[in-house]
Amino acid sequence: MAGKYDAIVYDYFEKANGSIILISEDPLFKRMLSSTIFKVIGIKRDCLSSAETVHAGLKKVQAMNKAGLEFIVFIERMIGGNTSTDTILTLKRLLPDLKIIVLVGETKRENIAYFYEIGVANVISKPASVNNIIEKLAFTVKPQGKLSEYMDLGKRSLAAGKLMEAMKIAQKVLALKPESPAGLMLKGDIHLAQNELDKGLESYHRAHESSKIYLEPIKKLVDAYKGVDENEMLKYMKKLDRLSPLNAQRKTEIGKVHAKRREMAEAESYFDQAIETVTREAMGMISAVAESISEAVAEDPGMSEKYLTKVLEAKGSRLDKDDISLFNKLGIALRGQGKWREAIDNYTAALRISPKDEGLYYNMGMAYYDGGDKRRAGQCFMKALEHNPDFYKASETVSMNIGTLFADLREYEYAIPCFENALALNPENALAARKLAALRESAG
Repeated sequence: MAGKYDAIVYDYFEKANGSIILISEDPLFKRMLSSTIFKVIGIKRDCLSSAETVHAGLKKVQAMNKAGLEFIVFIERMIGGNTSTDTILTLKRLLPDLKIIVLVGETKRENIAYFYEIGVANVISKPASVNNIIEKLAFTVKPQGKLSEYMDLGKRSLAAGKLMEAMKIAQKVLALKPESPAGLMLKGDIHLAQNELDKGLESYHRAHESSKIYLEPIKKLVDAYKGVDENEMLKYMKKLDRLSPLNAQRKTEIGKVHAKRREMAEAESYFDQAIETVTREAMGMISAVAESISEAVAEDPGMSEKYLTKVLEAKGSRLDKDDISLFNKLGIALRGQGKWREAIDNYTAALRISPKDEGLYYNMGMAYYDGGDKRRAGQCFMKALEHNPDFYKASETVSMNIGTLFADLREYEYAIPCFENALALNPENALAARKLAALRESAG
């Protein structure tokens, strides 16, 4: 074990008697986390508890909390086909000090911003390395530096009602780092606790000016202006909405303020956005469930087609480049049933969303190949190569398919590199060797 992060994590488990509750259906991440804790960090005691459902995970949280144990929750963004947002909100409402780390696949910046806004301590993108897990865990257990130590002390003093002591600590934070947003927010909280609204607002404004995209000072301003100055409250609610646009509840609250003022056009706009946000979230859940079902029935192309079609229809106008994999899977399911024309229609629809996707052109070419139209198949393969000349190089199968088609079309200058690549990937590929030898002889 080496490095300060390793030491922090080791102390959490061995000295603080800490534990982890993992709520995940991903066996690969579970093995990686287990290996990190027991093999890399070298923990000997049983400190990792896992659950594959939210219900089972919450029972473990309840039991550990009741026993007074120190623990951190790792939870997937999507579990059981549902987003974990409501679960996270519930946990933070019941256990405000609970530290939660969310596990995500590829996700957008606004998703991550929203997680931090609802109180998540950290986000880990999968697949995650051992070092990444250790670093995120260390920062969750013990935020680094003297500033964090002071802030922790200051918050505890404020919570205990020791306002003079808390103010002294806030001044220490600001001496250590002038215009620190965290220090200024602590100072603002103390002023509000002393019924000094103007001074509190001044501190929150300074915190916001110090870091324009930091959400917490803006949230403090919204709360401080509530019931005092509706215009200012609305202004900062809208700032929050621009920085973290996936909070449907906030969009609804903004709409309610406009509705109360009889500003119905603005109210309608925000209400529509709120509905759109939750609908998009629901579509994500439908997509995850249908894709999971389609994978389970992949050996039955007809059933796979049924569920992939359902998710594409459900998403409708909300389809974007993130959904291209669904089109590709549906195309394969259609081709598996001999429905090559329907597969081409499917890829054509996908190309309207992502017109430079070489994978779509390749798959469309295979559909034309299935239908016996080698000329159009070749045109699709050429389009794929125009957009990414190297796209076939990672796959022996793709190299063989493209090489065979171009050989049939006597386009030897395109066929030869494909067979050469197939042999480079698998020197035992006798078919590629024979075809390559024949082409070289024909090409002279």
